[in-house]
Amino acid sequence: MPRKSYRQFCGVARALDRLGERWTLLIVRNLLLGPRRYSDLVSELPGITTNLLAKRLRELEEAGVVDKQQLPSPNSVSVYRLTDVGRALEPVILELGRWGSRFMTVPQRGDTVNLGWAFLSLKRRYRGGQSFTVLVEAGEHRFTLELSERYLKVEERATERADLCLRGDEATILSLFFKGVPREQLLESGKLWSSGPKSLERALERAFEPPRPPAIADA
Repeated sequence: MPRKSYRQFCGVARALDRLGERWTLLIVRNLLLGPRRYSDLVSELPGITTNLLAKRLRELEEAGVVDKQQLPSPNSVSVYRLTDVGRALEPVILELGRWGSRFMTVPQRGDTVNLGWAFLSLKRRYRGGQSFTVLVEAGEHRFTLELSERYLKVEERATERADLCLRGDEATILSLFFKGVPREQLLESGKLWSSGPKSLERALERAFEPPRPPAIADA
């Protein structure tokens, strides 16, 4: 039994025993995009103190949700990643995001906007039925979208095995995926660059339900 417990024989209570503390689910959300260094999490979660982040990561490790891994050379750095138990939380995070999106209009003053969180929300709009890989280069960020028959995998990383590559600044990528601006319009304006078959560009458009207001959905 965790140190702090509702002491209720209920799945919801058992989950909250392990995940109900402030910042915990947001750490899990960020790790859904792939392994993160401690410094990455500090910068991606403005407002959290380093002591509190260390405490939450330790608690998640103890709960079997997160583990710590040493990357091989030449990186040789430690990263935190979700275990199988942690990855099983993805549907929970996505449904929380779906419910919470009804309270979103536009970012308020002081809000942090993160393109990775928006890309996670694409999972909710994915129709399925595709099989190819897309590299999205948005300013300094790189995202790999792996489309398969029933699942969309999204990771914040580059890949050398992309079937289609899209490049633009963050505003352009947001316009394409989350604001419904037509691909051809962005290409003609020179704001969007594409490398790959036109057939895959069209397939990518068909792969997702159209965005609904608010345009940028939080994961």
